[in-house]
Amino acid sequence: MPISLTERRAPDWSRSDEAEALDPAELCARLRTELAELEPVVSAAALAATAFRLRDEEGLVAALRVLTEALDELERRRPPGA
Repeated sequence: MPISLTERRAPDWSRSDEAEALDPAELCARLRTELAELEPVVSAAALAATAFRLRDEEGLVAALRVLTEALDELERRRPPGA
């Protein structure tokens, strides 16, 4: 589940309800979860870029297939409009 833009803005610590809503440990856990969700996509993109730079056509095709599958899986897991 992506973190919304409203949660990314600087918190107003003078309001206790907002301070509780943005507990640093909870925010860190949510960010780790989101990054773990994106890891297959980032890894596949890095492989594709490397294969492209090395002019490895077979490696590039294989990496692009993995990237496509990783993106499809990511889109399936996330709700529409997220």
